[in-house]
Amino acid sequence: MPVLVAFASLPFGLREGTYTIETSSGPITAHISGQRYHTFLSVSSEPERIEQILPDGTGDDLTTYTWYDHPFVMRVVFGNNVAALGSINSGVTILEPLEESLLDRSRELDTRRERFVAKALEAMNNLVAVVRRQGRLYHLFDLRRDDIDLTVRSDDGAVLLEDPLQEELIREEMAHTETFDLVGQSDSWYQELSRALGEEQPVDLADELLIEAERALWQRFPRQAIATCHTALEAASSALLTGAMLRRGVADHQVDQMLSTRNLSAKLGPLMGRYCGYNLRNENRTLWQGFGRVTELRNDIVHRGLRPTYEDAEQVLRITRSLLQWLRMVRERNKVPSIPESRQDRPI
Repeated sequence: MPVLVAFASLPFGLREGTYTIETSSGPITAHISGQRYHTFLSVSSEPERIEQILPDGTGDDLTTYTWYDHPFVMRVVFGNNVAALGSINSGVTILEPLEESLLDRSRELDTRRERFVAKALEAMNNLVAVVRRQGRLYHLFDLRRDDIDLTVRSDDGAVLLEDPLQEELIREEMAHTETFDLVGQSDSWYQELSRALGEEQPVDLADELLIEAERALWQRFPRQAIATCHTALEAASSALLTGAMLRRGVADHQVDQMLSTRNLSAKLGPLMGRYCGYNLRNENRTLWQGFGRVTELRNDIVHRGLRPTYEDAEQVLRITRSLLQWLRMVRERNKVPSIPESRQDRPI
């Protein structure tokens, strides 16, 4: 009987064995391979030197350097007249029997494959999440669909059908490589850089929280990204209102009491209108509705355990950027400093 097979390299090594993982669709059995060094490239004028590299990627008189490059743990092994590059980690495999008749019904097969890979991805990420917490491996990313090799195989392991999305997913992954060379950025980019460098505080707390949200999504944590976006909006609106209220002569303790007892909707709405002259609900209905979407998703995550999609988090990030831009406009028109001067020297 044909078998659906989902395989992924794990960003850590585990004891070889069978693990039962609970998911929203019930328990799933995962087969974990033992940690082993897989050589990608080796160089030596003496082949026997390469053979001296042990299965764990070590050896006598050899030096190793190991680092995490999702989804692999990479290891360089080098010594006298030998060097090798490879990965040192375990792999996870999840299987599901497939009716042979489905091989000739492509539409039904595609539906079955996508349903299976969704379950497998959830199980694999539950495994990663528990290991990340229990092993304190906080740098680990979640797996994505493009990290999984999905095939249909026969009983003897022969590949009957390759993953139809594999080439497309690889192209998408390669298109999102990290960029460190900023020499080729546009003139307007450099003009904005010069302008920001001329500000006393070009990056405030809200900006830093937005960066954290973007990093969380890049590291494949959409829940954290959305929750952090909401916190960024809270920080930006509270800082703006604090400065505006102090300029109007409101006492410090009254500012603290008012801001600590009002929710974010009130801060962006009536409070912002009263002290800054701009009520988001009245001034920009589109942004107000977007803010409602941010709040809805954040509350569903915090109060009801919602697991948002990557697309949900991307939408929230776009809305948050627009809201922060609107708050910057309000601050500039009110000539409110990023940090109210009367509070800069207050003890924490």
